Amino acid sequence: MALSTLVLAVVFFINIILLIYIAFNKKKRCCPALFLMISLLAIWQASELLDVIFFMGNPEALLYMVRGGLLPTLYLAPAFVLLVFSIFGKWSEVEYWKKASLWAPAIIMSGFVFSDYNLSQIVLENQVISYTSGILYYFFGVYFAILMTYGLYFLIKNRANAGLVVKKQIDHIFVGTGLAAIFSLLFSIIMPLLGTHQFYYIGVNSSALFAVLTTYAVFRHRFYDIKISFYQALIDLVRLLITGGIFSFLYFALANSVKIDFSQGMNIFYFLVFIGLAAPLIFRLVNKVVSSLLIDPDGDIKKTEDKVADVLRSSRDLDVLLTRFSREISKVVDFKEMFVYLSKKGNTETFYQIFPAGERLVTGHDSQLVGFFKKKRQMAISAEIDYLQKDDVFLKELKNRQIDISLPIFYNQQLLGFVVIDNDNKLFSIQQLNFLQQINKYLDIAVGSLLLHQQDLVKE
Repeated sequence: MALSTLVLAVVFFINIILLIYIAFNKKKRCCPALFLMISLLAIWQASELLDVIFFMGNPEALLYMVRGGLLPTLYLAPAFVLLVFSIFGKWSEVEYWKKASLWAPAIIMSGFVFSDYNLSQIVLENQVISYTSGILYYFFGVYFAILMTYGLYFLIKNRANAGLVVKKQIDHIFVGTGLAAIFSLLFSIIMPLLGTHQFYYIGVNSSALFAVLTTYAVFRHRFYDIKISFYQALIDLVRLLITGGIFSFLYFALANSVKIDFSQGMNIFYFLVFIGLAAPLIFRLVNKVVSSLLIDPDGDIKKTEDKVADVLRSSRDLDVLLTRFSREISKVVDFKEMFVYLSKKGNTETFYQIFPAGERLVTGHDSQLVGFFKKKRQMAISAEIDYLQKDDVFLKELKNRQIDISLPIFYNQQLLGFVVIDNDNKLFSIQQLNFLQQINKYLDIAVGSLLLHQQDLVKE
């Protein structure tokens, strides 16, 4: 199998996986549009696979199939516009004649797909298909460019008024579009103009980047920090390469210097047993060396988490505890402000700001936030409440109080208070949220124990 065919098969398989994933996760309002777009890509790639696997020896059938490959791509651009409008929930607001004008050119051009207006002839040389394009391709190119540009413009135009989650989704869609465009431009246009044609298939199949990132964006409301994920992938790769290199060196040393014959089954078996026993130890040693030499954001977050746990265990003064607590949190979450509210003895419905010292208070009778904590018993994240719950009253309260995230403090089933973090209206990454969730557990026990002891809230 040629490398180009293998790459095409992998991309086709990726799109099938995406379609299955979308089909079993139908909660998003833009799922039908996304499913349509990925389906069109998969059909186009399926036709390409059929060409190279079954029709290379039949010129007439091959011409027919290559012409047919344009059919699903005609509808990709309007499907993208449909997806863009669906992300904002505005497709139903579009007037009928506008919807028709988006799809009409594709429908009209479909009638000319299997004619010379599409492809007049194809040439097969060294298993590479080249063809003479008809005028239909120029109309298609203009149509595709106009609608894709309009879709991207609509994303930019509406991004400013979108919530933090939708903004992040749009960013991922732009990254996917940009990467696909760069690869297509480089491998499908620039390199052929320079006389290099053998890598054309990379540009064509770069649509997989767009499909994967767009699907990821649409189905997520919590996103990984790209920089942390990149560093972690780099560290894992270095660990793997060094560990594999050590055993490879040992293998060649035993084979060439000690003259162990690894063609014998028992020698291979003993060597595999040795690898199984030694690999965990060697990997731990390699991990220590790599972690000491390279930046390890995940490791740094874990160290900060341990320091927070130590702070909460060791402090006996509430003010000192909260000061050190906020200092450690700032190493992972670059927040603008942090406040702590706690209830006082005999008044568990009123929460006073105790850090930093202030006079603001929140009462449970008129606060959606307190009700949320008592009902959900979990962090309140304004970006997710905006995206998932669409509770305008609750969201207005969070915005008025400049709350991007709030951590409840529970002890013995009692809400003792909560931590408020103003993150300057920035979206928290998955790594940051996992960190805050973990330290929230420590905070419950530490502050709860101190508060109950100092204020004597436990009933006699």
